[in-house]
Order: sequence, then structure tokens, then C-alpha cells
Amino acid sequence: MSQDLFKKINATIRKERLYADIDLMREDIMRRFGIGRHRLNDLLSAYADGMSFPQYINAIRMEEAYILLTDHPEMTIAEVARQVGFTAPNLREQFKRCYGITPVEYRAGLVSDVDD
Repeated sequence: MSQDLFKKINATIRKERLYADIDLMREDIMRRFGIGRHRLNDLLSAYADGMSFPQYINAIRMEEAYILLTDHPEMTIAEVARQVGFTAPNLREQFKRCYGITPVEYRAGLVSDVDD
């Protein structure tokens, strides 16, 4: 039952792109699914590798940013950031923390890979 609820929450956040709302808060998810803070934290602990709510949302945002940076070279970094719920400086910081390089460096690597 708990795993099913987490799957439903996760699918909704991804399908409806709730993560793209820069102002998304845990309370929005709690209200939407009629659960309390402790219940949401327990679900994240059990089914999202123990991440906190902000960590979980940022992980989804990073996955989506990576895809957009790879598949849509015509998009600016600022556009990618907006699409996933970050500001451009925040995307840079989070991307570097997650992948060890900035979005610009990642894109430059994609171009050089094609040139090789």
C-alpha cells in the first residue's frame, strides 16, 4: 500500500511536471494526496533512498535537466533551468554538485564527442 502511494505521487510529480514549479513545496504534495508531513517523509525514506523532499525534487529536476541539455541543444541554459524549476545559477550549482561539471561544460563535451 505504501509503495503504491509513493509510485502514485512519483508518477504525478513527473507526468504533470509538478517539479517544474520553482515554488513547489512539500505542503502542495501533502495537500494533493491528503497525507501528513510524517507520512510523506516515511515514504521518501522508504522508497526514495532516504532523500528529503527537496533532495527528491532536485534529483528529478537534475534528471530532466540532463535530458533537456542532451536532447535539446537549441535551448539555452536559462530555458532548461526554467523548464525544470530552477534559476540558471541554481541549475549550474546543482548540476555541478550532481555531475561534477557545469551545464555549459557538459554541453561542450557533447559537441567535442561529436567532433571526434
